[in-house]
Amino acid sequence: MSKAQVKKFREQLLAKAEEIRGGMRSGEALNNERTADPDDLAVQSHEEWIFLNRNSIDTMLLREIQESLLRIDAGSYGLCLECEEPISQKRLTAIPWARHCVACQEELAAQEEENRQAERRR
Repeated sequence: MSKAQVKKFREQLLAKAEEIRGGMRSGEALNNERTADPDDLAVQSHEEWIFLNRNSIDTMLLREIQESLLRIDAGSYGLCLECEEPISQKRLTAIPWARHCVACQEELAAQEEENRQAERRR
């Protein structure tokens, strides 16, 4: 991968991280608003639940972005963490924080599904 391509992906990763942080900050501001109206309490409770779940997802995504930035610094960005083969440009363009090539990601997803089904049978 060329230096220009890596630079482009770094910029995309940094922009996505800032977008997520901005969303988390605005969500925190909304979450801090309290209502005194008992009728609004159920709605507010549901919104807080949504905020916490979204915040958890955003935190995981920020961690993946940070790991991608570290791989850029280490010179290993764009290589699958499983097979160590290059991740396709098409995949990185769609998901710049991708850690696995399509084949390995599909295999990992299938293994996770098998584990979930095994857990349900217990």
